[in-house]
Amino acid sequence: MTASPFARAARRIDALAGEQLPARPLLDAISAELRAAMPIDALFMAATDPQTGLAMGAGIVHDMPQSVCRPFWEYEFEVPDFNQFEDLARGPRAVADLHAATGGRPERSARWREFRTHMDSDAELRASLRAGGHTWGILHLNRAGTTRGFNDDEVAFVETMAPVVGRALRASLVSHPAKTDARRGPGMAIVDGDGRVQTATPEAFAWFDEIDTAYPLVDPALGASVPSEVMVAAAEARARGQASRALARTHSGVFLLIHASRLHTGDATAVVIEPAKASEVAPLIVDAYELTPRELDVTRALARGLTTSEIARELHLSRYTVQDHLKAVYEKVGVGSRGELVAKMFADHHFDGLSAAIHAEAA
Repeated sequence: MTASPFARAARRIDALAGEQLPARPLLDAISAELRAAMPIDALFMAATDPQTGLAMGAGIVHDMPQSVCRPFWEYEFEVPDFNQFEDLARGPRAVADLHAATGGRPERSARWREFRTHMDSDAELRASLRAGGHTWGILHLNRAGTTRGFNDDEVAFVETMAPVVGRALRASLVSHPAKTDARRGPGMAIVDGDGRVQTATPEAFAWFDEIDTAYPLVDPALGASVPSEVMVAAAEARARGQASRALARTHSGVFLLIHASRLHTGDATAVVIEPAKASEVAPLIVDAYELTPRELDVTRALARGLTTSEIARELHLSRYTVQDHLKAVYEKVGVGSRGELVAKMFADHHFDGLSAAIHAEAA
């Protein structure tokens, strides 16, 4: 019997997930499998910060006009609607079809009505790519020329692959560690109420060029390409009425922190981009390895050079319990010895003070 396109794609995606690829090549390959398995006219998929749910760069776009980018995020944060990513991240089902959610009347969705002014987008399917209770990526699909939504088999296929991709995105974070970068300080940009950068410091423009953006926005008036992650942070700050924070990564793997805050008067938002501190990256490392607080305590003690007996005394545990914790940690981190564990958890993620920051995160 010939395997179905969904079965073939599921096997290939599962194999890709085991290759420990960096996020962008991973998403490119998975996108190709999705488009081979079922008709898709437009696609957006991106890695997200599991702490905030905001796009973290390392994303891909297929056949979506650039004019969609600003309303994509403005409608996500500022307009109540069906199947918003925040709801999918928290809800019982991580995958949702717009026709199903609206009772066959997608025109009830403000996002659908807006997108239709930019592109053919009759059907829409969205997914939260979750793993370990956190969202590590998001997926948005559109199909043109139909009065129906995505069918049950297609939805079931995406539901099957979503957690596989979520786990692979989580693994890409720790398989390709971040680096420090002391060459450049913070940059600042002013974003107006229409989501356009009005001005920015030279440092900000330099960071714009280095962010591994999901969707670069070419701004002829500014004479520069602006990463969509900057627009996302500004849009969230406008919508929430309070400061927002999001992580992004550069092409070389440096983690950046993007702060956005509404100015005291007017609709403009100030956005500051700077290299992330160890304490700001530690939560991602903790989430990525899925270590329990006690497993982190044991790992930190081991990194200090303590023996099993010394760890047991310090943590008021038996030697057998410490050994059980270490075995669990080895399996989660994918190592076979104490030396490999310390190198993987701390030396590979070579931020100054990351060991202490990871321990603080477990407290």
